[in-house]
Amino acid sequence: MSLDRLRAHRRALHRIPERGLLEFKTKAYLLSVLEPLGPDRLDQLGDTALKAVFFCGRPGAKTLAFRADMDALPVREETGLPFCSGHEGFMHACGHDGHMALLLTFCEYVAAHREELGCNVVALFQPGEENYLGARDFVRLGALEAPRVDEVYGGHLMPSLPLGSVGLSAGPVMAGNLSIALRVRGVSAHGASPQNGVDGVLAACQALVAIQAALSRLDPTQPCLASFGSIHGGSVRNALAEEVVADGVMRYYNQAHRDAMLRAMERAAQGAAGALGATAELWRDEKEYPPVINDEACVRKAAALLEGRVAQTAQMISEDFSCYLNQRPGCFAFIGCGQEGRTSPLHSSRFDFDEAALLPMLQLYIRLSRQA
Repeated sequence: MSLDRLRAHRRALHRIPERGLLEFKTKAYLLSVLEPLGPDRLDQLGDTALKAVFFCGRPGAKTLAFRADMDALPVREETGLPFCSGHEGFMHACGHDGHMALLLTFCEYVAAHREELGCNVVALFQPGEENYLGARDFVRLGALEAPRVDEVYGGHLMPSLPLGSVGLSAGPVMAGNLSIALRVRGVSAHGASPQNGVDGVLAACQALVAIQAALSRLDPTQPCLASFGSIHGGSVRNALAEEVVADGVMRYYNQAHRDAMLRAMERAAQGAAGALGATAELWRDEKEYPPVINDEACVRKAAALLEGRVAQTAQMISEDFSCYLNQRPGCFAFIGCGQEGRTSPLHSSRFDFDEAALLPMLQLYIRLSRQA
C-alpha cells in the first residue's frame, strides 16, 4: 500500500512541475492531501510553503522535522513517460516530486498511527530550493518554531547509488556554494594601436589563470573549487575591451577556508590585471548555500534504524537543507535510485526513477517517528 501511495503522489506531482517560489498548483495538490489528514496545525507560510504539525500527546516529547523541496527545473522533459510534465519547458528533473511523495506518504502514516508516535512530527514542504535559497526564507518564517524543532531530517534521490540503498554519513556531505563574478576594467583603444589602451580581455584571461594557480597553493587538505562558466567583454572585434566580466561559482566545505579562497582569488586577480595596467574586482553574491554538515548523533540514531545503508560520499554539489542544519542538529541522506535502464543524471531531461527507491527512506522516517 505504501508503494501504491508513493507512486500515486509522485506521478500526480510529476505532471505539474513549477518554477521555484511559484509552486501554486503543487501547493494545491499538497493541501488536497494534507487537509483531510487533520494535522494539529497546517500553516501556509509565504506564498507556497506549507508546514503540517502532528502532536503525539506525550508530555516533554521531542519534535522532529522532515523536509521535502517542491520546485522543478526549466528543463524540457524527454522521458516519454505516460505521466510526463504537462507544463511545457518545465520538469521535475531533480527528483523533488519523489521527495514530496515521500513526505506526503509519511504524513498519511502519521495521521493513521498517532497513538504509536513517540515524538511530535513537523512536515516541511519547502519552495524554491533550486537557486532561490528557499530554506533560508522558510526558516525566517518560522519553519523550525511553534513547535520548536529539536532535530531535522531530509534526503535526496541519487542515481549514483543503487536502488534500495541509502547513503548516510556524519560530517560534511555537500559543499557550500557561493556565486562570484570577476570584473576587470581596462582602457578602450583601437586594436591597431594597443599602446593607447589597456586590453581588458587579456587582463581578464591572466587574472583567471592567476586565480586557479592561487587556489592550488591553499591548504590541500581542504577541498575548494572555483569555476567560471561565463565571460563577456567588449562590443566589437577591432577594439580593446574596456570591461570584462566573468561569472562563476566557488564551492567549499569550511567557512574559514572560504574566506581564504576569496582573499587569495582577489589578490591574484588584482596582481595579474594590475601588471597589465588594468584593475580587477571580485564580487560575491549575498545569497549563499552553506555546506551540508550532518550531525554525528543524529546520523548514529538514523543509521541504527536504517537497512541498506552505504557510506555517503561527499559531493561538491550544494543543497539549501544546510540552512536547517545551521539552526538544528539533523542529517541529510542520499536515496539510491540507480538501476539498469535508468542511468540519466540529476537535472537531465531524461531523469527518471522507480518509486520503490523511496521505501527505505519512508521506513526510516516511520521508525524515527515511533522513537520516544
